[in-house]
Amino acid sequence: MDEQYNLEFCFKGDRTYVHGTDIYNKIIKNLAQKEVDYINIDFSFHGVVKNNILISSIKPEDEESLKLVYKYVDKEKQKRIFYGVETNEIITCRYKYPEEDIFSVCHIDKEKEQIELSLNTSYSFIENIVAMNKFLLEQLFPDAKGKWYFTRLQLSEIIDENSEYPLRLRLKNNFNFKLTKSEIFLHDKLVGFIYFSLV
Repeated sequence: MDEQYNLEFCFKGDRTYVHGTDIYNKIIKNLAQKEVDYINIDFSFHGVVKNNILISSIKPEDEESLKLVYKYVDKEKQKRIFYGVETNEIITCRYKYPEEDIFSVCHIDKEKEQIELSLNTSYSFIENIVAMNKFLLEQLFPDAKGKWYFTRLQLSEIIDENSEYPLRLRLKNNFNFKLTKSEIFLHDKLVGFIYFSLV
């Protein structure tokens, strides 16, 4: 049986695409409302999203319409897979997002290729790590041409928004800028990986 629900968004700042952090937050909120216990979360983005999204448990026949896939293991230890398809519903709202506020409280160690945030901010966990990773990559590769996009997230478990930091990211791999992989540490515990692509 197909499970479906719609996600509606506003643009962040001056962007003309839906930010991956907003997609992640809305999906996690939806799962929380179902009181689902889940681990081994895997979000992957397959294209830039400019309209609202329909989430379905059935893979679309039109591969080009597929914008994201997310997977998790539920409390019954069953692997669940959902697909995000862009709809024709246009986004007409936006809100402020000064991500430089996150940059300003981070510490970068270029030698270790890592970035740390000592205290939690007013932003969500996903907003923190996406901003941190973007800032880290921009500082490590200032001559790289293009725009950095958040393309994938793997977490061993959902991180409680009230978790105490420090939060640290360390670049693990750079596959010729087509894909970068950074480790995510919370209190020195490895909790997952975040991937960016330079487009």
